[in-house]
Amino acid sequence: MARVAEFGVIPVFRDRDGHLAVQPQMIFPSEEDAKRAAQIFAEVLGGAVAFSRVADREAGITEDGVIIAKYGAMAQAQKSGAPVSRAA
Repeated sequence: MARVAEFGVIPVFRDRDGHLAVQPQMIFPSEEDAKRAAQIFAEVLGGAVAFSRVADREAGITEDGVIIAKYGAMAQAQKSGAPVSRAA
């Protein structure tokens, strides 16, 4: 088994009414790249979560991710308990 660490971002779009919608995840080559991308997505879209996880690509198995950073609306939502919906 070839287990590798993956780092990713889940961008979150905030619309004009303040509603949050989760966008598709994106994978990055390093933790630093994922955190920087999450910061940029937060500035442009409204929020983002950076995560890490372990994957075995040969077996097609991916472990649950661990949040490594929250930015923008996601950092604020954690404090307020605001709901977030999934994008269609």
